[in-house]
Amino acid sequence: MTDPLRLFTEALDMPTGMAKHEALERAARAADTSGDKHLPAACRLALIESCYYLNRYDLILAPIAWCHNAEKRDPSVFSDSDMRSLNWAHKWIPVGLRRDPRFTLAQIDSVTDSLETRYKRFGFSLQPVWGQRALTAAHVGDFELADEHFARFIGTERDDMSDCAGCVVEEQVEHLVMRGRYEEALRHAEPALAGRFTCSTQPQGVLTALLPALTALGEVERARDAHLVAYRQSREQASQGYVGLHLEFCAVTGNVPRGMELLRRHLDQVHHATSPIGTMNFAASAALLLSRLDSDRVELAVPMPGGEVSRTTAGQLRSYLTSRAQELALEFDARNGSSRQSSRIRSILEAADAVHVPLAVPNPAASPPLVTADPVELAYQAHLAYEENDFLTGHRLLKSLPADLDPLLPSKLAAQLAARRLVVFPGPDVLSLLPLGIDRLAAVGDLDQAARFHARFGMLQAEAGDLDGGIAIVEQALVQAEAHSSSVGRILVRLILCELLDNRHEHTRSSELLDEALELARETASERVMSVLLEQADHEARQGNLDDADKIMDQVLTTPGLCPGDRFHALRARMAIAEVRGDVDLALQTSSELVEFVRNYPGPWRPDVLLHRASMVDNLDRAGAHLRDLVDTVAVCRTEGTPLETAHACYVLSSGYLAHGRLVEAAEALEEALRLLPVEAEEDATLRIRFRLGSVCAELGEHAEGRRHFQAMLDLVADAPSASQAMVWAGLGSTNHALDSFEEAERCHRRSAELWEEAELPVEACRAWIKTAAAIADSSPDVALEALERASTHIGGELADRLTAEMLELRGYTYTQLSRHSESLADNLRAASIVRDLGEPDWEIFLMVRAARNHMGLDAPAVAEQLARDSVALISEDTPPSIIARVLDVLTRALDAQSKPVSSDPTARTLTARLRG
Repeated sequence: MTDPLRLFTEALDMPTGMAKHEALERAARAADTSGDKHLPAACRLALIESCYYLNRYDLILAPIAWCHNAEKRDPSVFSDSDMRSLNWAHKWIPVGLRRDPRFTLAQIDSVTDSLETRYKRFGFSLQPVWGQRALTAAHVGDFELADEHFARFIGTERDDMSDCAGCVVEEQVEHLVMRGRYEEALRHAEPALAGRFTCSTQPQGVLTALLPALTALGEVERARDAHLVAYRQSREQASQGYVGLHLEFCAVTGNVPRGMELLRRHLDQVHHATSPIGTMNFAASAALLLSRLDSDRVELAVPMPGGEVSRTTAGQLRSYLTSRAQELALEFDARNGSSRQSSRIRSILEAADAVHVPLAVPNPAASPPLVTADPVELAYQAHLAYEENDFLTGHRLLKSLPADLDPLLPSKLAAQLAARRLVVFPGPDVLSLLPLGIDRLAAVGDLDQAARFHARFGMLQAEAGDLDGGIAIVEQALVQAEAHSSSVGRILVRLILCELLDNRHEHTRSSELLDEALELARETASERVMSVLLEQADHEARQGNLDDADKIMDQVLTTPGLCPGDRFHALRARMAIAEVRGDVDLALQTSSELVEFVRNYPGPWRPDVLLHRASMVDNLDRAGAHLRDLVDTVAVCRTEGTPLETAHACYVLSSGYLAHGRLVEAAEALEEALRLLPVEAEEDATLRIRFRLGSVCAELGEHAEGRRHFQAMLDLVADAPSASQAMVWAGLGSTNHALDSFEEAERCHRRSAELWEEAELPVEACRAWIKTAAAIADSSPDVALEALERASTHIGGELADRLTAEMLELRGYTYTQLSRHSESLADNLRAASIVRDLGEPDWEIFLMVRAARNHMGLDAPAVAEQLARDSVALISEDTPPSIIARVLDVLTRALDAQSKPVSSDPTARTLTARLRG
């Protein structure tokens, strides 16, 4: 026969979910026949708690009924803590019934009356009762009664049966927002947001409830922060109903792309919400968001009951969600005898745009409009722009041409544009398709353009890694150009060949070609002189003759009437030369000129130019001063760049946010970078993004998420240098420590320490061994002491004193765990002396308190008392409350041990008042 207690403990160890709930039900049935007096009650209380975590309050009725019967038969089956849990759970019953139209208003009122009777019987505050009555009245649309109950809710004091302070504020803010009392809602929430929260649904609940108020009041920055913080903390809590409110926020604040990312992540809520009201609210919010899309053809994958996935379009899903929300609203209205829910759902579906709220990752920039004109005339203009060396304009015109224009054009122009498209918009097959395009040009008699594109083909061949083959092709093109091309064609082929020969270090031949090209330009094609001079400057720069290159660049940039293509080339070359010289200011200045110049010329160079400047300021640690530029870079990359470029832009943007301490926004930018990074991206890019993201998550207290990123990096750094591996193992160790996985933390820090030793970095190795010891100082103090001994062998250099103090502090603590108080005291006092010389009073206070505790262990409370009093002199306005609490604790214990009064001690009273303040 299966042991009921084993069934119960195994069920408790399962992760939250229906599988756990069903296992608890099996354990409860087995417990009923076991003869155990308390186990059946424990199983029911666990089932009630499971309902809460599943947000399935509709399932709570059966275990609650069992508990009521058990309480009548024999209340002793419940311990004091069990009875408190049972009393607490009664608040959830009206919530569950209100969320499901199958339960009547009479049933909701009945369980609320029972809640009031029960709380009166036990002497509890009726604040939760008034809260439930206010929610029910608002649900049915009786706002006068809702306001009346709400006034009682606010006016009644909290006690142990009240929700946490944050959840109470959330309920109050929701009511005030519903009533349009936005400023009052904001004032009401601010004290709570300034405090600390212990509940798993706060502060995200309060922040989410505030979103409509913040947008209505035009509090753009606070609305941004509230959305980002609240969604990050609630994205794994979809069943709590917060997601829909964030979809609405994105829909009305101009953040539809962000909203669609959120919607895709939570599409399971379409068919898997945990209550009818949850289904209704999510459906309305999602339908609102989908109504803001430019196209109904966006494809979505919706998880279905049974595990299948339905492929649908945004338009089809919006239609379904709208109908579903309205149908459920009618069911609630029929139950409630009012039209409140239909009216509320209609207000969501018809919500107007609010103030625009820029988020951490900006929306794509507005797409450059295509040029509209007669297609044939547009084709001529595109070809002419390239012929006039204005590729910036030519690109935009070429992109504006219809894809199926070819049959409508004269054969020669059609062939020219077909070849041009292959070069301007190269696909993976360009090396096989371009020769066909060249043959087509020859077939229509355009041997001039055939030679030019033959040279382009050689350039592409060289860029693909075959430099010699590319040069051979361009040499052939030069022969063809000499026989069939105009002066311009002969010049262009020479310039291409010059660049490739420079790459093979055949600079003499390159110089000869440039001289020929310049002579041709001056004699027969003066409009190409600047292009030749620019290639000459590049030629000098490729040989390291930067001064000569600069002189040519100055000459070009001061020439009146310089064509756009040549100006772009000149600015880019000047920026590159400045970077090579290390002239940071000139490089940044020229980069900014280039960015401003290309603003009027949409094309792939825009994200490239902006991203180059962004990388430059990041490498110079100036990202914080260029945050607005970095935001613009991401916006442009999202419109005109590749996913890899956008990922890089988001990474650099995170540098700007980190420079200002804006961790949440940095994490958002890094998550977007990781999402966009192509599978085939270089490992370095993946590592860079993951490492920073893991570190930021850890700083935000998202240790499980941070651990996931560090864990994912282990395989990627397996063959990396020791220092790179050590950094990843250190991050993994720190996140495991924060998650109380101390054995795993010790293993990771130990591996990190060994790798730092391999890398011959003693400071890092020392600190890694200290962290190794810290992870196991409580559970394995002897092993921890061995790690600290290993740490001491690496102490030296400028940080010797600080490292010694860190090691002594932890060794003193470890000795305490072994009850070796004399040795612990010696280490603490020595560490305190070092820290005093370092000028760090908070650390010194901490060590003095530790020493006082050792004196307590040595039965010397008078000495402990004096140490505690001495440490008070070091307390400043900036001393953290946690340290003050430590001082008060050890002083209190020392006074108690000597039978001295604590309540009348002036120092104890001062410290207590400071903590309360």
